[in-house]
Amino acid sequence: MVAVVQVNLIVADIDRSREFYERIGVAFVPRHRTGDGPPEAWVSVDTGITFVLHSTGFASWWDESAPRPVPGGPQMDLEVASPAELDRIVGELVAAGATVVKSPADMPFGPTGMRFAIVLDPDGYRVGLKAPLA
Repeated sequence: MVAVVQVNLIVADIDRSREFYERIGVAFVPRHRTGDGPPEAWVSVDTGITFVLHSTGFASWWDESAPRPVPGGPQMDLEVASPAELDRIVGELVAAGATVVKSPADMPFGPTGMRFAIVLDPDGYRVGLKAPLA
């Protein structure tokens, strides 16, 4: 089973974008890769499916591929059952000719970490694949 768990919006100004979505009624919590300093992303808390406003610098940290993520570049994240399942799916996509822009890697997302990869769909949209490590 695959579930849509997150949509990432790469934005030019995360505070301006946060204010826009807050006017619509979305509530956010800040995220920073080290937990210190000004927010590098804003994570929705009341939207059903999480969506995250990412600064380009923060997006470039978790997606170091070229070309770099740019404002207006959406990404949908799908969660799969396990790291082994993620690796299997990526292998099948590669065999079918898909482009992998971030090879599977263990990342410090969430409380227990996630196996994470990014592939391009046939139209070039970024699709993040996540699997809990524990």
